[in-house]
Amino acid sequence: MRLATFQPQLGVHCETTTLRNMLHHAGAGISEAMLFGLGQGIDFQYWDAPEPGRGTPMLTGRIEPAQLSRNACAALGVTLREARSPDPETASAEATRLLAAGHVVGVSVDIFHLDYFSSRSHFASHYIAVYGLDDSLAHVVDTDQQGGAQTLPAESLRRARASDEGFMPSPHLHLYVEDLPERLTTDPDAVLREQIWNAIRLTAQRMTEDRGPRYGLRAMRRAASEIAEWSDTLAAPDETVPGVGRFWRFAGTGGANFRTLYGEFLREARQRCDDPELDPFVEDFTAVRRQWDQAIELLMAYPGPHGGRRQLQAVAALMDAIADAEQAAFEGLLVPAAKRAGEPA
Repeated sequence: MRLATFQPQLGVHCETTTLRNMLHHAGAGISEAMLFGLGQGIDFQYWDAPEPGRGTPMLTGRIEPAQLSRNACAALGVTLREARSPDPETASAEATRLLAAGHVVGVSVDIFHLDYFSSRSHFASHYIAVYGLDDSLAHVVDTDQQGGAQTLPAESLRRARASDEGFMPSPHLHLYVEDLPERLTTDPDAVLREQIWNAIRLTAQRMTEDRGPRYGLRAMRRAASEIAEWSDTLAAPDETVPGVGRFWRFAGTGGANFRTLYGEFLREARQRCDDPELDPFVEDFTAVRRQWDQAIELLMAYPGPHGGRRQLQAVAALMDAIADAEQAAFEGLLVPAAKRAGEPA
């Protein structure tokens, strides 16, 4: 079964790419950056390593998997369906049934089992859009970095969907959209303009709250203090420190890619709403992205414990500065956002 009229939509982040493909096929052409912003996707989260001292914590620059899709669909008035099958056979049969009904199917997978992925590590919070499946082959869309539209053995997809290894696995989870409101296809600009400022308000409120040491800007500052000591606290800093830098650069998990997406969302929001009050915040996130890139470059160029302590201290200082800059930006955004929503800042 393969969707004959499907047209792949490329993107830089797995979940927003998957959601964009599901919505586009259903009749709503929305940019990836807009979906990220409406989905309130930006965040910073700190997840402890399974074996502290032997591995690095997972430091992510976005909200929990699937929550972004839920938020964006709620803002757009779209019905998002989620389900988890009990076993690989049922999961494949359900995907085939949904494809036959005309839906693009979003699935959660472990990248270790995807043939086209060069990484040989388990990461189970990855999303891809399935637009074709039979007994031998699966046709999917991944991020632009992973080649966009890909064909892989159906058995590889079955293993990737079934995996319970890696970060935040969701075996046999699938998503699809249905019941698009008519206005989203006939007057999408109006729908987006109505939802943009509320999404900004909700995001700014969350990012300026103290949600403990695992979430938000407090988590970023916690990460900064620990990164400064990684030369002494990690078992193999020569490997793990540059690995974090590569992961942040190429997977986007640390922050740079997500800050780029949020800046693009604010730029598109400014154009759609014709609201110059957003201009300084677009500039703020451009500057924040540059700081993230600087931190990543320092991590990737880590020279080892003996010469790297000062380098990690520089990374820590950058992350503290990023936290300050993001706090100022979101506090600033909250004022016009609350005003437009008719609520106190």
